[in-house]
Amino acid sequence: MYRIKAPSESYERKIGGIRFIKGVAETDDAWLASWFSGRPGFTVELVPVEDPAEGTEEKPVAQAKKPAGKRGKQDDKGKADDAGEKPAVDGAGADA
Repeated sequence: MYRIKAPSESYERKIGGIRFIKGVAETDDAWLASWFSGRPGFTVELVPVEDPAEGTEEKPVAQAKKPAGKRGKQDDKGKADDAGEKPAVDGAGADA
């Protein structure tokens, strides 16, 4: 990973697809880092990325949630509760 420092700490803008915050931006793009290194006032430094296999314990991955489907409970035909049912004109409901 590369850390790019702008000429001023008040530099707050997006340029080259990366966002500078307080004059600092980070990217994994080597070409983009070399482009900034050729610009006056910008400095680029290589930031080592910590490998999870070295010295840090890997945390278990949480179970992925099932994708959200229709809201509400579904009957055995796959219809959600009250899905597509219109109330009766007299307000008595479909069961009356």
